[in-house]
Amino acid sequence: MNFNPEEIYQITATIWEAALGLRIGPGSPDSIGNHARSTAACIQITGAWNGAILLGCPAELSRLAASIMFSSDAAKVTIADLQDAVAELVNMIGGNFKALLPETCYLSLPSVVEGGDYSARVPGSTLLGRVPFICEGHVVSITVLEKMNQQSAAA
Repeated sequence: MNFNPEEIYQITATIWEAALGLRIGPGSPDSIGNHARSTAACIQITGAWNGAILLGCPAELSRLAASIMFSSDAAKVTIADLQDAVAELVNMIGGNFKALLPETCYLSLPSVVEGGDYSARVPGSTLLGRVPFICEGHVVSITVLEKMNQQSAAA
């Protein structure tokens, strides 16, 4: 599969504005880094293409997203709310990404991690690309990973 960062940017910008009413802008690749606390979500795609979409979001922005999505005061947002908001965002991004794929594919349920000292990986995958964004002064990243399917491995 050819990776097109502009498509990922357009998908994410559209979802961010529609779901949250927030604008995002392109970020610098060297701006992606670890935050003291963040929320990350992953959705896997299987079928004609196998891979995963990961969304990394600083905790402050996750809190804002949850308060907007659930119409609640940011101070009352729980960790479960943060996780649900980021899971729903990656689900929407993954669904729109899946629409770019040529054949039938399926989305998994999102997996979410929240904290300050963690790493995430999808075993057997390779990095297709990572796209950084800036929203409300925070760096958000979308990572696209591809897994070799069994038919390709046998060839």
